[in-house]
Amino acid sequence: MDGNFGEFGIIPCDYLASRRVRCGLAFKYDHAATGTHARSHARWSLMGRRTLVAVARPDGRYDCRLAHWGVDADPIAQSRPLGNDWTPAAVLAAIDATHEQLVVLDGSVRTYAVCWLDPMLSAIDDIALARTADPESFRQWWVDRKDAACRALDSEGCDPAAVRRALLASLRNRASSVHCPDDASFLRGDR
Repeated sequence: MDGNFGEFGIIPCDYLASRRVRCGLAFKYDHAATGTHARSHARWSLMGRRTLVAVARPDGRYDCRLAHWGVDADPIAQSRPLGNDWTPAAVLAAIDATHEQLVVLDGSVRTYAVCWLDPMLSAIDDIALARTADPESFRQWWVDRKDAACRALDSEGCDPAAVRRALLASLRNRASSVHCPDDASFLRGDR
């Protein structure tokens, strides 16, 4: 396999396992040995653990940075410049399911996990942002929930809209706050 997968590609699962790829895009994969076809909720982006870092400016706009392998103690040092003078709406418009998290620096550090809600794994902009103090454990919880939802959809023939509603409800029960990407008001305050 040449590794050039495109946005949605057919990837043998033994290739993923051999490369220990953790991805945030979803793929259908074809296991040649069994001939099975299954929807796979891929866990992280093929480009790495993409994080959008939004640094607040005094005028209410943001300077944005991108990190391909996540961030921890120093988000600015671990990211590269992406753009300056972004509105809050532009920050949210830049985020889709290929991102793992949004980190907002505005005097404090606020981390929001990007949670892909679409159980059909086709609409990469169908996301919610969940505020979390522990991104790693939250991410693992979300991946397990999403994997179970995708399995239920595939094996039990559940209604995709019902599965999406259940995912959003469990997300709202778990996170300290959940925000849709069409409302940037949470960026302007500590919510």
